[in-house]
Amino acid sequence: MATNTQQNTFFWLRNFLILGQVLLWLMASTLWNIDYPSKVLVLTGFYFAMNVFSWVFRSDFSDRQIFINLLIDVTELSFFFYLTGGASNPFTWFLIVPIIFSATVLAQKYTWIITGFSILCYTLLIKFFKPVAMSMGDMQGMNHTMEHSTSFSQHLVGMWLGFIVLSVLISWVISGLMKNIRRKEKLLLEANTKQAENEKLLALATLATGSAHELGTPLATINIIIKELLNDESMQKHHKMLNIMESQVYRCKESLTQITASTGTTQAISGLVVTVNEFLGKVQTRIIDPDSQKIQLNTNHKNDNKLHVDKTLVQALVNIINNALESSATKVIINSQSKEKILTLIISDNGEGLNADFGAKDRSEKEFGMGLGLFLAKTTIERFSGTISVIKSNQKGTELQIELPLIAHE
Repeated sequence: MATNTQQNTFFWLRNFLILGQVLLWLMASTLWNIDYPSKVLVLTGFYFAMNVFSWVFRSDFSDRQIFINLLIDVTELSFFFYLTGGASNPFTWFLIVPIIFSATVLAQKYTWIITGFSILCYTLLIKFFKPVAMSMGDMQGMNHTMEHSTSFSQHLVGMWLGFIVLSVLISWVISGLMKNIRRKEKLLLEANTKQAENEKLLALATLATGSAHELGTPLATINIIIKELLNDESMQKHHKMLNIMESQVYRCKESLTQITASTGTTQAISGLVVTVNEFLGKVQTRIIDPDSQKIQLNTNHKNDNKLHVDKTLVQALVNIINNALESSATKVIINSQSKEKILTLIISDNGEGLNADFGAKDRSEKEFGMGLGLFLAKTTIERFSGTISVIKSNQKGTELQIELPLIAHE
């Protein structure tokens, strides 16, 4: 899509070509005594009117629209030179201007088409053109000019070959440079995005560590109260519920202990090397209600398929599966396969669906969630050189694909 700056450049570029045509007509009639046909000014007038019309009613140009407009420019210039002597006109180099603009703005495929079209037009102008009329004073030297017709023909061929070489070089060099610039801009944007994500992770790690220390005291207090109630004979009928509460408190304390022990120090390389089956088994034991009939884990891997894992990677997959369970899904299917040193996991559910733009809004909509589970899962998977993407997401459910690299066999 063309920017406002590119549209302004395109407008003034056409004005430059129009001004050049008018000056060429004036110089031909006043300095060189060459009579250009009136059709030349009519053609230039229509070209100017089209340029003004495009500017007044301008909108966002797509690359295809710019390409079509540049083809129109080459066609108009070709007709102008057709009426003014063809390839013998010394200003046929104007045909290279659309090529330069295309090489700096459009993709290479468009630039090469415009280059080929310009070379074709230039080549046709050598054979097809309207001879220009000269004054009688200039006709007296015609015989002398005929003696040098061979040299002039060589001059035309030289100009034609020079135009071809210069057009190809411009298309090749400038298009290549612009392609590299766009690629570097994309890499810079990705680096800035990654830096923003890392800063967010650092802030989350700091908050997590602080919160873990702050939550330790109230959890210890709750645990003491639960033990007091368990020792109270009058509360015996509530012992079952109190035991559940005590187990949940211990689970919270265990999670907080892991946070304080690993925050800021966990690295993918420091993880364990386990088989794929062991890794998936760790995931299954950590899932909420792992015995639920809602979860179907399909796995059949060789024991020599291994990968690097740690607790954060296991927790990342657990978060994704738990989000599926908490999005009204009645069934979650986890299929896995190993192929070409890549472990591929397909997690499908029939829940409410997920935003397909996974990188833009990695948040869940569960009632008591913080909306950070998917973001952290995505970041953790990428830290292990893996990828995660949405295959489909609608009201009938979500299908995610996760790829993790396997360790090469020795």
